[in-house]
Amino acid sequence: MTSMILRFLVTAAAMPVCAHFMEGVHGELEAAIMVGAILPAIYLVLRPLIKLITSVFNFCTLGLLHIALDTWLIWTVADVTGKGVTFDNIWWVVAVAISITVLRSGIDMLSGGKKK
Repeated sequence: MTSMILRFLVTAAAMPVCAHFMEGVHGELEAAIMVGAILPAIYLVLRPLIKLITSVFNFCTLGLLHIALDTWLIWTVADVTGKGVTFDNIWWVVAVAISITVLRSGIDMLSGGKKK
C-alpha cells in the first residue's frame, strides 16, 4: 500500500519537475501540477488494462511498447488539459515517460517489489 502511494506521489511530482529541469518541456507551474495530478489517476485506471492487453507484444518488444504507451498517455493528458504544458518534439515526451518509468521502478525496488 505504501509503495502504491509513493508511486502515485512520484508520478504526480514528476511532471512539474520535468517541466522545470528539461529544456524541451515547457509549461506553467499550475498546468504542470494539473497534468501531474491527472497522470497518476490515468496510470491507476488505464495502465493495468493496457498492460494486460499488450503483454505479449511487450514481451516481443522488450518493454519498448510500454514506453511508447506511456509517451502516448503523457502527450494525451498534456493535450487534453490545454496548452499549459508543451513539448518541443516527441523525444521530450519520451524523455518524460522514461523518467517517470525509472522513478516508479525505483520506488518499487526500494519498497521490496510490487505486492500482489
